[in-house]
Formats: sequence, C-alpha cells, structure tokens
Amino acid sequence: MSPKYVVHDEPAVRTESQRIAMADLGPFGFPELFEQIWLGRREDGLFVMQCVPFRIYGLNLFDVVGLDADDMLVEVVSKGGHRTLRALFGAGLAPEVFEAVTSGIAALARSQGFATEWSGDRHVAISVPEDGDSGPLEEFVREQEEAGTLYWEWSDARPFEASR
Repeated sequence: MSPKYVVHDEPAVRTESQRIAMADLGPFGFPELFEQIWLGRREDGLFVMQCVPFRIYGLNLFDVVGLDADDMLVEVVSKGGHRTLRALFGAGLAPEVFEAVTSGIAALARSQGFATEWSGDRHVAISVPEDGDSGPLEEFVREQEEAGTLYWEWSDARPFEASR
C-alpha cells in the first residue's frame, strides 16, 4: 500500500517563512497515512504550528514542535494555549441538513473568532484559544451527535505519539 496524505489547503496562519513538514498518523490508528503540517520557524531550531490539525492527537495551533532530519514531527515541546475541536459529518446527509449543520458550526466558530480548517467537505477542525468560550459550540456538536449527523472530539483526547 502506498502512503496517502491529508493536506491543509488553507492553513489558519500564513507567514513568509513557513515550512511544511509531515506527521505520521500510524500511531493514531491510520497506517500509511500522513498529515501535512504548516509550521513557522523559530531561531532555536523549533517550529510553531500554523495549521489546525485534522487527525493528529495531542497537537494544536501555536504549539511548539520538533522535527527530525526527515522533516517528520517527533515531539510537542510546549503547548500554545489552544485546543482543537474536530467534527466528522455523516455520509449521505440530506443536503438541507448538511447545510444547516455546517452553517451552524461555521457561525458559532466565527462569532467567537475561532480559526477553522476543512478537510474535504465532511471534516472540520476548529481552534479554540484557552480564553475562548467553547460552550455554545460544544453544545451544538453534542446535539448534532445525538441526532446522528456528526461525530466529534477534542484533539487532546489522546496524547501526541511519534512513530517509532
């Protein structure tokens, strides 16, 4: 099986000195799948996350990370003060239901100033700063999960693990 890649078409932060690296998603149950990550350079050789991770656990926007010589993510050095809420929409939703739910999430995130990124049209990652009020958004996604329209989680439900 050849590797596949999850990409960030529109990273939350864009800077002139960005670097793209990869994270192995094997430790999170996705063998042969890698997530592209956008990073800001630091003078000390470490990097700052500038995208909202779609599938990597234990990682968030503005976390400081370390890479190996092959540009693979190997450690989360320090936390940047954000959490990531992720939602995956069920396949085959009626178009009006899909539109209502995605619009509801987008409006709640926008009203709080939360950065969002989409992977395709069914998977969204939302960056919540530590001083942000995620209550209304959490309530909405919980209701939608109970209704069977989506599944959701916080990215810190599991710690980060580098591939071995």
